[in-house]
Amino acid sequence: MKLFSTCIIAFLLFTTNTFSQSITELILPRYIQGTGNFNPADDRKTPFACRLKIEGLTANKTYRYTTGFVDDPGNPSSEGHTIHIDAAGNFVRTENPDFISGYGEFTTDASGSYTGWFMAEVNHAFLFFPYPGSFVYFRVRLNDGDGGTSTVHYLTTTNQITTINFGPTPDDGTALRSTAATSGIAKNFVMLWDDATDRPVCGSVIESDGVDNTIANGYADFYTDFVNGQNKTWGVIIPNNLASGIKKIAQYNLTDGAETGVKTSADGSWAKAGGGSASTANADGGLASVIVLDGSIITLGAAVQQPQTITFVPLTAKTYGNADLDPGATASSTLPVTYTSSNLAVATIVNGNTIHIVGAGTTDITAEQAGSTDYSAAAPVVRSLTVNPAPLTITAENKEKVQGDPLPAFTIIYDGFVNGDDAGDLTTPPIASTTATASSGAGDYPITISGATATNYTITHVPGNLKVTASRQQQTIALGPLVPKTYGDADFAPATASSGLQVFYTSDNPAVATVVNNKIHIVGAGTAMIKASQPGDINYEAAVDVSELLTVKKASLIIKAENKSRLFGQPNPELTIAYTGFVNNESKTTLTTQPTISTTAIASSQPGNYPIKVEGAAAANYDITYENGTLTVNPLPAQTITFDALPVKRYGDGDFVTAATASSGLAVSYSSSNTSVATVVNGMIHITGAGTTNITASQPGNAFNAPAPDVIRTLTVQKANLEIRVADTVKMEGQRNPDLEIKYNGFVNGENVSNLITPAVVSTTATTNSVAGKYPILVTGATSNNYAIAQLSATLRILPPQGSSEDNINAYLSSPGQLKVNIYSVEAGKAGIQLFDQHGTRLLQVNVTLVKGHSSYQLPVGNVVPGIYHVRVSGPAFLLKTKVVIR
Repeated sequence: MKLFSTCIIAFLLFTTNTFSQSITELILPRYIQGTGNFNPADDRKTPFACRLKIEGLTANKTYRYTTGFVDDPGNPSSEGHTIHIDAAGNFVRTENPDFISGYGEFTTDASGSYTGWFMAEVNHAFLFFPYPGSFVYFRVRLNDGDGGTSTVHYLTTTNQITTINFGPTPDDGTALRSTAATSGIAKNFVMLWDDATDRPVCGSVIESDGVDNTIANGYADFYTDFVNGQNKTWGVIIPNNLASGIKKIAQYNLTDGAETGVKTSADGSWAKAGGGSASTANADGGLASVIVLDGSIITLGAAVQQPQTITFVPLTAKTYGNADLDPGATASSTLPVTYTSSNLAVATIVNGNTIHIVGAGTTDITAEQAGSTDYSAAAPVVRSLTVNPAPLTITAENKEKVQGDPLPAFTIIYDGFVNGDDAGDLTTPPIASTTATASSGAGDYPITISGATATNYTITHVPGNLKVTASRQQQTIALGPLVPKTYGDADFAPATASSGLQVFYTSDNPAVATVVNNKIHIVGAGTAMIKASQPGDINYEAAVDVSELLTVKKASLIIKAENKSRLFGQPNPELTIAYTGFVNNESKTTLTTQPTISTTAIASSQPGNYPIKVEGAAAANYDITYENGTLTVNPLPAQTITFDALPVKRYGDGDFVTAATASSGLAVSYSSSNTSVATVVNGMIHITGAGTTNITASQPGNAFNAPAPDVIRTLTVQKANLEIRVADTVKMEGQRNPDLEIKYNGFVNGENVSNLITPAVVSTTATTNSVAGKYPILVTGATSNNYAIAQLSATLRILPPQGSSEDNINAYLSSPGQLKVNIYSVEAGKAGIQLFDQHGTRLLQVNVTLVKGHSSYQLPVGNVVPGIYHVRVSGPAFLLKTKVVIR
């Protein structure tokens, strides 16, 4: 209740303190931008300015004021940010206006009134939430004029301001800005008008006003980026529902509000930055497509008209009756060009820009452009237009009359009238006349045309002909005996009339002859009576009919059995018949009975000639002659086989084609005399073993070819190479011999050791007790019909007992007089082998080069007496010793 009482008191104070003051709207725009959204990120403002007169205040007092908006004139609470203008002309933006630090000031005159500019911003935090399409009112709050900090006066405009937001629909608005206006003055104001004259559509301030109109402060990005702080530029929001667009843009002085510059547009189109023009009618760009005007043309100063010129190419000559034409002149300003005609009897101008041809002659067509607020009038351009007369042909129609009859009425034909004209449009009508009179003799007389004239036509007179014929005379028909015809002869007309008129015919037998195109047309063999008639005309009496008998003979037809041939043993070919003599595009279907054709030859008939007989045909209109044919039975032709010598093959080679060919082109078959060497599989030679075989190429012939002589070629198949080996093997002295594995290389056709006649056997002379040294491993015994076998031996190395890491020596008599010394050396190098007796006498010295591993040497000791001896091997890094008994 306390809150309610407080509100009542505040409202009473509001209504009381504003009662004697008044506010007059001098310039109040009709639209303002508003999103209807509490989100500050959605603010897209442009400045709002108006000019007001406040009266009823105390004279010569300085009042503090703030500005804002309300949704109801009776609402004491207003919202929005104040932009006030101080005495020095500075613009100051205040987000939280009050009468302590955030306010503007003005001083009343001696009558207690003040006239000036006021500005405010829509705030996203409007308590009354001004969504697009809603209305607000401009509010000015005043203190007491004596430095007070409380609101004393609430002054509100009477007229509504419509809120719109940027967007493409008719209920939205579009951004419009100008580049630097040549005559624009910063801090002056710009107002935009449509057809209405009482209030502008929208208004703003010309930059730079010193206010930070940035996106952070809720301004539209196009204003922040291209207008704010840019000298002589300005930007607004215009509604999208202006049918005629913006018609007037005016600049108003900051100090006294006087209009200092104005620009108008008849159709709502304005010079666009970058060239061309932009229409403000029914805009739909929103913020996505900003309209940018050219400030160098829309200067906001006194109107400065640009010069313009007219381009008007010479006009081509026309002809009376041509359609209306577009003269095609253009103005450099792109403004529409109008035309006038100097001779309206030749051409007029319709719809302001189309030439309508009226008549033949010449006229001057003047192209003009009267100019606009942006362009001065262009210099007129005059082009001469020649309209030629249309061609008109006047023709006298041909007439006929009989000698002594009066002249007929002459008639005239017109060809070429245009535009709905007729003979009534001629200046003088034509006259048709002739030199003939009623009594003129038979003959042709000209009908002449003269006297016609017309301004719009070039007239050509075409004369006619009057044919005068004599009175009716007697005539006769000449028709002698008719020459016999043959079925198939061409149409003919044998009779003539003495009058020269056409003779007509009839036939009493249409099965023999009819009349086609007034000629006798032969239909079939036989006889018919032909009657010739001539009925007369205006000059001749009918002639006496004449009749003659027409005989039509049958046409000659040859039916011939066509010659045929075949090979011995083949069935007879189809027997065919050839016809010679058909007429009138007829064929064998015309025959009443079809002919038969036959021959005495059968499939097994021997080579020779046999008659083909044709007979039995009948026809009403043909005399038939028969010609028999001949069937020739030919012997079968011989053929030969071409078969090149066969290349040598090896057991294991793949199947191959022999490429034998028969001269007949027939397929060749093959056989093998030795299937253990080769067989024939699917026409290819398949190798089965080593050896030789005879390959026979055969061609047995067919119904068209005799068998070919066989051709024999020898095929040699060599054995495949097979290598049998064992790997070199190592064991320690005293160990049993290791297993010796045989390896095979060369088996073909998926074969293995089981395909050998006898398998290979491996052996060595070494035993478990053999001393260290090298022993041969022998491979023997393998045999095969299909393989050339190489049996390769290997080596068994017996290492000393200490293994392969120490040098070693052993020696023994391998045969009488031969001392075998086996040396195992860890490293290769030079060494000396020495033999000493028990007394230390050196009996033998042999220098050798040791390999790494086993080295064996035979030393001759046949001249050494039996006994015990010492064998020593010395090298750069070792010394080996052993004893040996020589017997």
